[in-house]
Amino acid sequence: MNSSSNPAWSEKPSWEHPITPFDQSASATSPLSYLPHSQTGSTVTTSITADPPNRETTTTDKPGKSHFFHLFTFTPPRHVPLLILSIASSALCAAGRTGYVLFLGKLFELVALFGAGQLPPDVFLAQVSRWSVYLVVLGVGMWVASTLEIALWVAGGELRAKEVRERVWEVLMKKSLGWFEAKEEGGGAFVTKILTQTRELQTASSQTLGFLVYELFVFAACVAVAFFFSFKLTLVMLATGVPSALFLWVIGQFLDPAIDAQRRELAEAAKCATAAVTAIDIVKVYNAEGQEASRFVAAVKRSAKYYSRQVLCNCAQMSYVKLWMMMLFVLGFFYAVVLVSSGELTPGTALTTFYAALVAFQSLEATGPMWLVLVKGMAAGQSLQALVRDDCSGSGESSLRADKSTGWRKPSTCSGNILMNNISFAYPSNPANTVLRPSTLRFAAGQLTFVVGRSGSGKSTLGNLLVRFYEPLTGQITLDGNPIPTLDLEWLRRNVTLVQQSSVFFHDTFFQNVAFGASDPDNVSPQAVRDACSMALLQSTIAGLPDGLLTKVGSGDCNLSGGQKQRLALARAKLRDPPVLILDEITSGLDPVSRSLIMEAIRIWRKGKTTIIITHEVGQIEEDDYVYVLADGSIVQRGFGHELSKDESGLFASLVASADETCSLADSDISNSESESDCGIPWQEPTEERRFSGFLPRFSTGSRLSWGLFQGTEWRVEPVNARETFIGPRQAPKQGHPPSGMHIVTKAGLEVQSRRALHARQTREKILTQQHQASLDSLELFFLERLAERKDKTKSPKGPEPLSMLVVLKTVWPTLDFLGKGEFILGLLLCLVLASSTPIFAFLFANLLSAFWLPEARGAASVMWSVFLTVTAVAAAASTFFSYFFMEMVAQKWVNRLRAEAIQRILSQPKPWFDSASHSASNIAQCLDRNAEEMRKLVGTFLPILLSVSAMILGAIIWALVIRWDLTLVTLVGVPLALGTARANAMISDKWETNCDEAAASTGAIFSEAYSNVKVVRALTLERYFSDKHALSARSTFRLGLKRAAWVGTFFGLYNCISYFLTSLVFFYSAKILSEGLTTVTDVIRVNNLLLFTLGTAVVLLAHVPQIAAAKTTAKRMLYYANLSHVAGHETQGGMRLSTPFPVRMTNLRFAYPSAPDKLILRNINLRIDAGTFTALVGASGCGKSTITALLLRLYEPSQGDDESNTATTRPPAPVRTSPSYSRPLTFIPSPIPESPVSQKKTIPSPSSALTFASHPASSLSTRSLRAQLGYVPQTPFLFPASVFANLTYGLPENSPLRDEANVHLAARQAGIHDFIVSLPRGYDTPLGEGGQQVSGGQAQRLCIARALVRRPRLLILDEPTSALDAQSAEAIRRVVRDLVAAQRRRSGGGSQGGMIPTEEEDVDMAVVVVTHSKEMMRVADRVVMVEDGVIVESGGYEELVRKGGKFAGLVGGGMWAPGTADGKGKGRRMVGEEKVEAEVKRSREETLYKLEGF
Repeated sequence: MNSSSNPAWSEKPSWEHPITPFDQSASATSPLSYLPHSQTGSTVTTSITADPPNRETTTTDKPGKSHFFHLFTFTPPRHVPLLILSIASSALCAAGRTGYVLFLGKLFELVALFGAGQLPPDVFLAQVSRWSVYLVVLGVGMWVASTLEIALWVAGGELRAKEVRERVWEVLMKKSLGWFEAKEEGGGAFVTKILTQTRELQTASSQTLGFLVYELFVFAACVAVAFFFSFKLTLVMLATGVPSALFLWVIGQFLDPAIDAQRRELAEAAKCATAAVTAIDIVKVYNAEGQEASRFVAAVKRSAKYYSRQVLCNCAQMSYVKLWMMMLFVLGFFYAVVLVSSGELTPGTALTTFYAALVAFQSLEATGPMWLVLVKGMAAGQSLQALVRDDCSGSGESSLRADKSTGWRKPSTCSGNILMNNISFAYPSNPANTVLRPSTLRFAAGQLTFVVGRSGSGKSTLGNLLVRFYEPLTGQITLDGNPIPTLDLEWLRRNVTLVQQSSVFFHDTFFQNVAFGASDPDNVSPQAVRDACSMALLQSTIAGLPDGLLTKVGSGDCNLSGGQKQRLALARAKLRDPPVLILDEITSGLDPVSRSLIMEAIRIWRKGKTTIIITHEVGQIEEDDYVYVLADGSIVQRGFGHELSKDESGLFASLVASADETCSLADSDISNSESESDCGIPWQEPTEERRFSGFLPRFSTGSRLSWGLFQGTEWRVEPVNARETFIGPRQAPKQGHPPSGMHIVTKAGLEVQSRRALHARQTREKILTQQHQASLDSLELFFLERLAERKDKTKSPKGPEPLSMLVVLKTVWPTLDFLGKGEFILGLLLCLVLASSTPIFAFLFANLLSAFWLPEARGAASVMWSVFLTVTAVAAAASTFFSYFFMEMVAQKWVNRLRAEAIQRILSQPKPWFDSASHSASNIAQCLDRNAEEMRKLVGTFLPILLSVSAMILGAIIWALVIRWDLTLVTLVGVPLALGTARANAMISDKWETNCDEAAASTGAIFSEAYSNVKVVRALTLERYFSDKHALSARSTFRLGLKRAAWVGTFFGLYNCISYFLTSLVFFYSAKILSEGLTTVTDVIRVNNLLLFTLGTAVVLLAHVPQIAAAKTTAKRMLYYANLSHVAGHETQGGMRLSTPFPVRMTNLRFAYPSAPDKLILRNINLRIDAGTFTALVGASGCGKSTITALLLRLYEPSQGDDESNTATTRPPAPVRTSPSYSRPLTFIPSPIPESPVSQKKTIPSPSSALTFASHPASSLSTRSLRAQLGYVPQTPFLFPASVFANLTYGLPENSPLRDEANVHLAARQAGIHDFIVSLPRGYDTPLGEGGQQVSGGQAQRLCIARALVRRPRLLILDEPTSALDAQSAEAIRRVVRDLVAAQRRRSGGGSQGGMIPTEEEDVDMAVVVVTHSKEMMRVADRVVMVEDGVIVESGGYEELVRKGGKFAGLVGGGMWAPGTADGKGKGRRMVGEEKVEAEVKRSREETLYKLEGF
């Protein structure tokens, strides 16, 4: 039914696009006439009649220079009142500071008058006492004002961070997938950059901005006061500001380019780290840890070069300001003396003017340490603003939006009639390559349609276009007659659901991951989820989970196999049950039984609804199914299955001929088997069944399933203890109606957990030996000695308080080279020189001040002191430049060394370490990026200030004690109070900074998860769900930030007002001893200058060092990574090198993942792999096949057994060699080794003997040497962000002969990918991975196969190598294996095989292990090993096992065994597609379980 005549209008814009008027006339096209499906079965040649598409060229303008107002980019009008209050509070504090200057000037005036003899002692003491009380009252007021100021600015920073998170989230939700794919740095690095920039903007716009505004107000107020008392003196001092400002501005022009360049290099480093951690199994198997670490370190070193430029600019600015401020003293003093001598000013007025002008310029000097932070915040604000504005500007990258207009229609119904008229398309990442040429397709409402073709033919592109991930270049797509651009995007994706080829699950419970398929994931009934899981055959999976549906899945939690992920994605689709469903390779990772049952369920479930199945599996196509056949982006055939199969010259027929399974087009056995059950053979289901709380621990329901194959079946789940099992009656279905395969899978699955629980036991990682620890380098030894309080190195440091400053700084020295240590020592010495300049300057200036009350001191003596002051100023400026420069260089080397050490140690950790959620790729990348940048401030900024302040205070106190010890001691009475308040302020800052940093990290994790999987989020219309989740987390972080603002403000205000109290005390006691005649005015001025100048400078410096607490918090995690042990796992235990790994033996091997030690995955595995054999591991999804390959690859260590007896049969060890050979032929001879798959005696060897290579325990071997002889093709293809050539030669040493171009091209040809590579814009130099050339899943799989073949391994392990390939591509891969077998046979017979690279060795030392669901791959294998629930149940040749008629026969036959009656006397049947097999079920359930357990 066409509902376009009654559109529903949406008042709310779509997530991806703002509402813009749709031009009906521009989009309307004349309808085409289509032949009925029955008349279009012949081969079709698509004619191209449309004009060539006009591709828009996207040009991104280089961002301009950032400016101050970029700090307020995310300050909307509603936040202006808070900003005004913050500025007002800064103005209030500045007024208090100006009042302090006036009070100080008044006190100095009284001292000068007393020194000149113009005030009697009693009057002098009374007036000083009165002004001292005023100073105390001012101090109390400053406590309140400073508290308010800091609280408001911190709250403002939190508010701006919240605004950034919300607005950037909203903008990115509107971006198209092409926009994300066009990002050069890749998705993961882009997300990390956004989080880093958010932090930089928040840091700059909170306390740091508050300090800046405060200092500017102080400057303005003090200049006004100075003008009021003496405009002449003020103008003379201000005249120096114009050339100084010009000089500082010129230097500042070099900062922005350096910051941008550094950010680009750090993004590249983050991309390398993310890729390495994400694909850690590939990195380890290919021994590429060093290669990945080198790439990361190279990018970090490049970024250091640009940071050095920033440091030069910043140090030049700071040193010039230092020189400028000190020289102002000399200039101002001389002119003030002139004015006093001429009678224009009194000494008191001159001092007040001078001090006011001086404090004004000191306020400018105080902005030096914070300027770089502000500049980075400005740059971050500019970058984030450009991201937000791009969404609305309509220029630049906005052309990569999903479409040019957004629809508004929400039809009341959706029939599912789809027309794709003259559609063509090219991906934005490669617009020159048209992946879909102008083609027309029609998907009739309520029908099942298949889209088949080779890998890279454009099949998946059709699904992407139908859900509007992209817009076609030409043509139009309509749904029920409505052009889809006119349809509301959310409505479209709720009615047209795409289940993508790469299944993704989120870090949440299994229940919630399924519930994501619903329209409202938060309001899904348990029954609906159970129904969806049943259809997707997830019963056994759920039964095996520790907490059933409430089990957390994802990084650090329970993981799922590829097939289980695909079924979970299908369960989501079942829960949504949309009018139009697009399934993209939904069964590629499933075994034949599951594949057949899933397809059966889909046909029943989707009957009468539009369903599009994109697949390369033509074996599931029936004769009445309508099929589109694609090749090279064009439709080459269309029609019903029986019509296309008759065209023997067509592509479809060739796909069928090379298909893994016998095509069901001409096979009616399946339907016949169903009718046979109606012919009088009653079926009775067993009356016993195990039920477990692990399935649904919180639900106790009794209900009947009301859909499809499960209609009328009761399913009850009791909430019992996970370790207990119950046997109870179950209602049997009606007699005469056998259960479907899914009922049998349900029953079998519910038994999994109990069987595994029988032999589950705790496993613990082995303690490193003392010999291993002795091999650690000096840096790690230092960490182990100095940071011994962190006992557990494997746990995340999240939670404890930050490390102390001293502990962090002690790690600097061991990380430096000889030159770095020299710079460190020189920098520390120069900090001492800089520290001494302040008390020296104070002493010299005190002698100059005597000219105001001693006329005889205005002559040559004042000139001499002025010269000394000038020399001191020059020395202070020089020491400022070089001390900060050297310390920043040391900080950079320190951080880069820690980064390098961290990435090396991270990549050297065993695979179980990466299973922890805290060790995810995003967390590690953020630590190596943002955390490292934060912690650099500790050495580059805070350490020089800390050392200078400490030395300055110590020197001033000693000097003051020499001059006047009693006055100095009185002053020091307040020092403990000052230190106490400083310590309290630091502790509160550390505590709340840690809490807020963890909250921000949680919000960032949601951001990262959503946009790293943005395609799935869009397909399932989860934008609102994740937006609400992100908004809730952002609000929680904001509320925590407000609490932090209150606490930090209170203690900072107390710390900031201490100097007022101390000044009052010093002047009062000075007046007292002066009035009593115990000292001279000159000595008092000297002591006061020394102490007040020094303490005042110290307070200013320490108060204006931003985010030290944050830096210490981030340093904790970086030091944790840098302190990881190089020998923390099993990979470094052995040192033996083998010339051959054969034979490989598993003897009664058991294994449980360290993250779930109670759940055994493998039990009593007995397997032998000899040279020249080809072994296929088969079984249902999740049975443990991939786990076996992980153990062969030494990614995990076998579990410790209960019985430590070693039952392995020893053989003479293989010869040991010192280095692996890289000149082996990629060939082998099949020689099947007969071996019983199941041990008849329960003997559990130790892990060292459970897995052996060449009769040597795996733990005694060098893992790197062993892996050099391995090749690996993962189940999920992964390409690194590098060129094609670099991906194919990944992990090979630079001098390896295997990197030869001829060898690489040969491997690419064998994998059937060479022609595709040559067609790329830059051939083998074309970049891949994030930010590079986009390839299809099949193309990525073939690239991974070529990568393994390049190595010419002795043991080649392939995990589902053909799951993503079409029939012909899969046949090509199998042909490679067959050719290698034939070549080796000829070579072993004395012949020579042409086409292979000449080698020095002509051995036959090679074997292949493949995990597969492909029947044809099984046929190629010498031996097929069937795994079920972690146990090998059958082993032998393919034909032998088929004739045997056991479990394997049921697996490959497309059906499974149906058990007999409960007493074991009934007949059992196996429903298969090719033949009907009946066998007597002679063993009871207990006997079967007994065998499966390996007894």
